[in-house]
Amino acid sequence: MTANLKDFPKHAVKLFDLSVVSPDDFLLDQLDLYPAPVLHCLEQQANRYVLIHGPSTVGELCTALDRAGVPKFAAEVRRNVRRS
Repeated sequence: MTANLKDFPKHAVKLFDLSVVSPDDFLLDQLDLYPAPVLHCLEQQANRYVLIHGPSTVGELCTALDRAGVPKFAAEVRRNVRRS
């Protein structure tokens, strides 16, 4: 997993039977494979954030995730939270 995909061309990593994914795609895969544990983890993270910065929600955490460079993951988490 890397945000620097350009430095890992497919022909180079294929020699080692590796795949390279962006953080956004990695987190989307985790959410798809394990939705309940991922959402639970995000809820715990939002709850811990309260101790440092005051009240926080998963939605507010998603805003931080957007800024951190994983906007597709943040959008999918928002969709999942609305469904539950």
